[in-house]
Amino acid sequence: MNVLMTILYILLFIVCLSVLIMIHELGHFTAAKIFKVYVQEYSIGFGPAIFHKKRKNGETYFSLRIIPFGGYVSMYGEGVELEDGVQVDQSRSLDGIKKWKRAIILAAGVTMNAILALHLFFISNIAFREQQLYLRNMTVEVDSKAAAAGLKTLDVIALDSEINSDVDSWHAKDNSSLHLLDSKATVTYQDDSTATAFAFIDVSGVKDYKNISINKFICLYASNEGKVNYASPITPDNNFKSVLIDFKTVTEFNEKDVAISFESHPILVEKDINGGFEDIGYKFYHYIGKQLNFGEALGKSFVDFGESSTLIVRALGTLFTKETWNSMGGIVAIGFQSTSILQNLGLGKYIYLWGALSVNLAIVNLLPFPGLDGWQLLVLAVEAATRKKIPNKVKTIVSIVGLVILFAFMGVILIKDLITYVF
Repeated sequence: MNVLMTILYILLFIVCLSVLIMIHELGHFTAAKIFKVYVQEYSIGFGPAIFHKKRKNGETYFSLRIIPFGGYVSMYGEGVELEDGVQVDQSRSLDGIKKWKRAIILAAGVTMNAILALHLFFISNIAFREQQLYLRNMTVEVDSKAAAAGLKTLDVIALDSEINSDVDSWHAKDNSSLHLLDSKATVTYQDDSTATAFAFIDVSGVKDYKNISINKFICLYASNEGKVNYASPITPDNNFKSVLIDFKTVTEFNEKDVAISFESHPILVEKDINGGFEDIGYKFYHYIGKQLNFGEALGKSFVDFGESSTLIVRALGTLFTKETWNSMGGIVAIGFQSTSILQNLGLGKYIYLWGALSVNLAIVNLLPFPGLDGWQLLVLAVEAATRKKIPNKVKTIVSIVGLVILFAFMGVILIKDLITYVF
């Protein structure tokens, strides 16, 4: 049964990914047809064709290829060699139409991805109840370590980033599933040696948090010169003895409900007999909010679109930093994480995730890098500004070099994913 479910999850992932690609390429295809550009092939995937056919009296082949992670629309005028016996007037080539029409064709793919994202966000918002995780008002069990440390039910727990502003850039504050508790937790090993670590609450991959102890969600990462090292998680293995975590609570808010005063509650969390962190009697709960009406769902969909766009732009802006590299993932990472979200958070969050991925696909394709739509738009803009056509040979060489770099980068990410998620 587990093998069958794994196969079904893989097939579902491939179908969802193919839909994103199909919609993107459909934008190029539809715009090209509107402007009567000759389209020789509309393909989902790369490599050998599983399906390759055109309608009777049609001119475009529709293909489904064996490698599903991509697609293309081949148009006359962009290096496409016509079939034997096929003659097409130059006015139907991509170079033969006006530049503004070419720009629309090139931008149609990302436009379709943006429209798809809004639809997916709307479905997620209108068809499923809004879910909120309350990490702040905690429940404390009587005669527990949490109670002994002075914690009380309905105390508002404080995240360390609220107290130490310099910590903000060191943790995944844009990852709503990872919340920093203590940047100076002390880990003690069996030989009584100690080390400073970052203590987080990691709530990813769990559907119902009601009355579940916080110990099930504690995760530790090594501290490297005062900064969190996500590549070095600390687990309660045989060498681990305990960790001293300072659970902070808010004692005062200002008139704008901003926390301004805090209280410390250090608790020594030891390893339990099952090889995890012991239950300290500190629990939190999950709240399922109201069903959104049409207007609320529509408005939230645009908010979701804006937030997703902001996140990917920020990630691209810090692409070559260590923090972004550690959290970066490719096809394998998306497959594992999307499956985890479907299993644990339900269909609504799964649909939302694919909306966010559609936004990512749109923005990444707008980058002015050879092989992407943004590069072709940049070339078109330069040619329009200079009124000179860049030689095809130059464009071809630059495109090939860019694609080699792009695929090499994707290969590195794939290896990183395999090491992280498989090996």
